[in-house]
Amino acid sequence: MDAVPPLVPGVERRSGTCLPSEACRLSAAQKGIWFAQQLAGELPITIAQYVEVFGELDIDLLETTSRVAAREFGSGFLRLVDHDGELYQLIDDTSDSGIRRFDLRAEDDPIVAAQQWMRREFSTPIDLLHDALAVSAILRVGDRHYHWYSRIHHIALDGYGAMNLVQRIAELYTAAVAGVEAPPLRVLDLAQIVEIDAAYRNSDRFEADRRYWVERTKGLPEPASLAGRSAPVEAHPRVTSAALSHDVATMLDSVVAKHNSSAAPVLVAALAGFLCGMTGRSDIVLSLPVSARTTAPLRRSGGMVANVVPLQLEVGADVTIGTLIKSAQLELTGALRRQRYRREDICRDLGRDISRNRSFGPTLNIMPVDREIRLGPHLGRLHVLTSGLVDDLFVNIYPSVGGTTTHIDFQANPSLYDDDVLKRHHHRLLSFLERFLSADAGSRVGDLDLLDATERRNLLDRTGGPEHPATTLPQLLATAAAHDRTAPAVTYGDHHLSYEQLDTASSQLARILIAEGIGTEDTVAIALPRSPDAILAVWATTKTGAAFLPIDPNYPKDRITHMLSDSRAALGLTTTQHTTTLPGPLPWLLIDTPDFETRCNTMDSGPITDTDRLRPLHTTNTAYLLYTSGSTGTPKGVAVTHQGLANLAAEQRERFTITPDSRTLAVASPSFDASVFELLLAAGSGATMVIAPPTVFGGDELTHLLHTTHVTHAVITPAALATMDPTHLHTLHTVLSAGEACTPDLLTRWATPTDTSHTPRRFFNGYGPTETTVMSNCSGALPPGGPITIGGPIRGTHAYVLDDRLRPVPTGVTAELH
Repeated sequence: MDAVPPLVPGVERRSGTCLPSEACRLSAAQKGIWFAQQLAGELPITIAQYVEVFGELDIDLLETTSRVAAREFGSGFLRLVDHDGELYQLIDDTSDSGIRRFDLRAEDDPIVAAQQWMRREFSTPIDLLHDALAVSAILRVGDRHYHWYSRIHHIALDGYGAMNLVQRIAELYTAAVAGVEAPPLRVLDLAQIVEIDAAYRNSDRFEADRRYWVERTKGLPEPASLAGRSAPVEAHPRVTSAALSHDVATMLDSVVAKHNSSAAPVLVAALAGFLCGMTGRSDIVLSLPVSARTTAPLRRSGGMVANVVPLQLEVGADVTIGTLIKSAQLELTGALRRQRYRREDICRDLGRDISRNRSFGPTLNIMPVDREIRLGPHLGRLHVLTSGLVDDLFVNIYPSVGGTTTHIDFQANPSLYDDDVLKRHHHRLLSFLERFLSADAGSRVGDLDLLDATERRNLLDRTGGPEHPATTLPQLLATAAAHDRTAPAVTYGDHHLSYEQLDTASSQLARILIAEGIGTEDTVAIALPRSPDAILAVWATTKTGAAFLPIDPNYPKDRITHMLSDSRAALGLTTTQHTTTLPGPLPWLLIDTPDFETRCNTMDSGPITDTDRLRPLHTTNTAYLLYTSGSTGTPKGVAVTHQGLANLAAEQRERFTITPDSRTLAVASPSFDASVFELLLAAGSGATMVIAPPTVFGGDELTHLLHTTHVTHAVITPAALATMDPTHLHTLHTVLSAGEACTPDLLTRWATPTDTSHTPRRFFNGYGPTETTVMSNCSGALPPGGPITIGGPIRGTHAYVLDDRLRPVPTGVTAELH
């Protein structure tokens, strides 16, 4: 990235002026930060930290030693200038404003006040060409309690250099307190750092590194995330932190010794195994910040040199802990040998838009620094506030240094992780790390559990409530018909059927089917559009014990032929309108001919029992067959028994408050299982089913139908809901969205607040594969603007989210719903 990106809009260029002789160009790393800052807009890319000190500080002395160290490193007084469209950097002592001093002891909570001030300061927008790039402050929060705060823009100094600077200031301060001379500091000046960078980029080593990364990153997957989504970068990360317990720290030391390793590869392997379990991905890629300081002089110096490279680890189901640690060792070794090849160059070689992909994956920041800072007689502790903008998740690991315990911090984008979620992830990683370290090296990583006993028990106890006693569909219909036989069962335009009429007519048709040899475990194809005849045919078929197969007569002939052949349907019911378009050789009974009507009228209209059926009917028998599109495009038949119908009907009555006074909508295609849902929605409670004409699917026509027929309950797909205006549908107080993903705007439009002048409209979201008797999960009533979920399992149903080895996964982990 040799060209300087455009300047920030509105910044005045200093063209035509004399460029100071000591000015030098920017390094590739600085150009990368400049470009990143343009993308980040007003969010400053800064390093901010503070040292907490208990004891009396000589602030004047700290200011003096800070000024000396800032001159030694150069970065503390860095200024950027634009000369004729080219960016340069130089050291400018006039930018020294000293250490700001704030006494917060009078605040209600000085610690909180200090934190708030520091957060505001490090997130304040910075004009890179005019504002001070570095700021220091002393925040007094107690009589002998201080926060020594420092912030510097990443274009002037990276994290490694920032630690060098802080430690040098502490060294100078401590020496001055002791009355001795501090040892001299041999550092590279900024021009030398730029020259070293330019020499590398024109060397054979650069080309060799490029070839390595091009080969290593072939097919590099998109970044994984524990959040499962992305969000704009943030300057204020959420933070949670903890030190390893003594026992876990001891185990870490033991594993490190056993594998002849350092702590870094072991922790990299553990994090990769954790992410594999949490995301379900085996190709784990981490973003690894590196110092890119490959020589002793660079390691002693300041400047912006740091880089980020990808670490790619394969964590398959059979990968052992020992193998993964070895892979992490090799991966780290290769990456560190070639750590000077810039992230920007890697992304360019990959063809990735760096403005869209800010990282390769979750960031693992291994910080082998001593967090204890000696300031004369006092021992302060370093706290990192931010290492830059956070796009997803930073895992900061402070390995054991100088007798301290390994510490693991999570810094996360607050738009992706709330406090509770972040703390759960952090706690789960620490628990997983303990299992990882205590397991044998030959153990498979995939066998390590992500759950503790309590979590596992809770996840395996997800049920929608007690199971309703199973019953057959004919029994459910008989119960509905017996409640009030004069009540309207079906209305279709001017056509109305009472429950008594529907019951008796369907019994007569059922006896004809039985006479035709139809019985339990046979299949009857019903090729009828949405209509009272279709409902009558379903009631009649199920009374015989046979399974009904609804077929849209307007389907392509080859699709219908496949469904009839695959289902081995024994008989079909249709009308004269469709007889010429339906395939043979299946025998079709035309239920609208005068002869057939006469035959029906001669049949007994009494109840159908097992005495009348050719074979007994049990709940384990097939109730209906439906054909889904199938993953291959060939319709796939699903046979559904009677066992789940009573649970579904009971769930509908309780969750949606269905009563005999309710008026429910039938608008689903007969070939979809939503039509079965609509059948039970009405008949399961003795309510009235309002049937939409076959040509009505949504829009103004369906809206008008709902309004004029006073429908109270409706199951409608999001696609249809989007075409309708709910403003005047005051009687429609319950809507279930199902069949597709519901969108937030639909929820906002259709759900109504409880404080309206009309009855509030409750909006539910349902889900279920055809195999689970239409619906397995359903939300509660969703509030306008609230989150959209599919809720928990319905009555009599257990729901589990399982990985590819059929093990429960933690909340928030993407896996398969069973």
